[in-house]
Amino acid sequence: MPKREALTIGELSRRTGIPVKTLRFYSDEGLLPPAGRSRANYRLYDEEQVVRVELVRTLREAGVDLATIRKVLARNLSLEDALRLRLAAVEAHVASLSRIAAALRAALRTEPTEKDLRRLWTVTRLSNEERKAVITRFYDQVADGVPVDGEWMRGMIEASSPKLPDDATPAQLEAWIELAEILADPTFVANMRVMAAVTWNEEIDHAALLRAQSEAVAAAREARGRGVDPHSAEALAIAERFVWAAASANGRELDDAFAEQLRKTQDPRALRYWELVSAMTGEPLSPAYEDGRWLGAAIARFLER
Repeated sequence: MPKREALTIGELSRRTGIPVKTLRFYSDEGLLPPAGRSRANYRLYDEEQVVRVELVRTLREAGVDLATIRKVLARNLSLEDALRLRLAAVEAHVASLSRIAAALRAALRTEPTEKDLRRLWTVTRLSNEERKAVITRFYDQVADGVPVDGEWMRGMIEASSPKLPDDATPAQLEAWIELAEILADPTFVANMRVMAAVTWNEEIDHAALLRAQSEAVAAAREARGRGVDPHSAEALAIAERFVWAAASANGRELDDAFAEQLRKTQDPRALRYWELVSAMTGEPLSPAYEDGRWLGAAIARFLER
């Protein structure tokens, strides 16, 4: 059997392109034991160590730590398992960077304060259960003192509490940030309380209100299908019929007080809420959403008159 060529550490450095200082470090750490020693007690290496150095370098460039590399070289951990561990770490790091980037983008939309940045940082780092708790707290505030149906409320919470993956996209994270900001806005909470009070008021003729809503949505769908603008005279007529029917169902006159109450129930952020949920889940919005948005725009324009 031919004798294997012995390489000094300098020759090994030239073969591999790795500095002598680094090779000495690897050797001292037990990653690169010498194949032997010269008569002057200098470290000597052979082709097996060349291969070993290349493996160490490849794993280091992949970000694998020295302790894990030591296990791979000692056959205490397979190369595949080591790479899987590193991949998981890289993916977690990428997800963390995505959350940071989303928070920075949200902060830069305005003139941020330190408090804003801390809040955004916290919001992006919440777990799925913590995100659900934020949404639950919002519905609890809306329903406080209002006889809201418990099953309906639980369904709304589940529908709007999407479980974001660990590798959520920037768009998903930004949607969550915007949604959390809407839910934390006291004016939105107040307006949704008005909507809840109107919806769950036992003195309202609910059958008449539901009939008015169904007729208005059907008219909006038909008009929207024909390309009618929600600010047109035809759209305003649809909105007016609904507003008068809603006032009647509430046992109210269409006066300034009722108009103001209706304005609050038409907060555009209520529709934006579901747009953001859709962005988080990746599920498309239903056609009924577009009908509702068209009708909401028509009602808002009518109430401006």
